[in-house]
Amino acid sequence: MGYRRSTALTFFNMSAGLLFGLILAAPGRAQANETAPPPPTPPSALAFVQDRHLGDSLGWLGYQVASRTVTFTAIVEAVGRTKAQEIVQDELQYLQPQYQQEWDRNLAAAYAASFTPDELTKLNVGDPPPDVANKFRAKQRDVGMDMKGRSSELLKVYVSTALDNALKKAKP
Repeated sequence: MGYRRSTALTFFNMSAGLLFGLILAAPGRAQANETAPPPPTPPSALAFVQDRHLGDSLGWLGYQVASRTVTFTAIVEAVGRTKAQEIVQDELQYLQPQYQQEWDRNLAAAYAASFTPDELTKLNVGDPPPDVANKFRAKQRDVGMDMKGRSSELLKVYVSTALDNALKKAKP
């Protein structure tokens, strides 16, 4: 049986792109929660994020942030644009597994803040009822802003570490 891309999956992928665009573009201050551990995320939220691969854009988003930095410009000046892109992307890819689990948990928590476990299960199964699908569309900005608050610092550390490593590789 071949894989058929459903309308729901296409919609989820488009929504994930919009969500990450909000994280990247929206101004604001990161909320650091270093004192207390985060509350447990409902399993339905984490399953939704992981099964739909909604957090898989961490590397892409990291590159979008990295490529706009002074450090990236310095790397380009040292080794040229193509080599700089390669070095930075390799570092981001190498580091991604260290950050992916927390990123997925943060995204799941952001969805859990806007949806009930039952709604998340319905979204994950595919072709959700119209009321749940409409709520999903309507809540993307809220989820994006929530995710930005939860993950801005994580993204910053991920990108900074990758850029530091890349800069060391670009220097003779």
